[in-house]
Amino acid sequence: MDAICMILIAAGEEFKSIERKTEGKLLGRYPHVKWRGVMGVRDVLAHGYFQVNAEQLYDICKNDIPALIETVKLMIADVEKKRET
Repeated sequence: MDAICMILIAAGEEFKSIERKTEGKLLGRYPHVKWRGVMGVRDVLAHGYFQVNAEQLYDICKNDIPALIETVKLMIADVEKKRET
């Protein structure tokens, strides 16, 4: 569980960084993802570690992470296409 929390913290921090660096323009292209929730999970895990609910963490991993991974793959492909043009 500790490793999962650290990965989600790191991912949330990176999405916050992307949001800042692109002034919301990149993540805004993918409105089907609840970006505030993605970044909010990072905050909860980073600042309230002993309040982590294992069942909620499992639910996030099972139901939210696969769609997020697919979106990130799409984002990478879109950015690479834009570089080529």
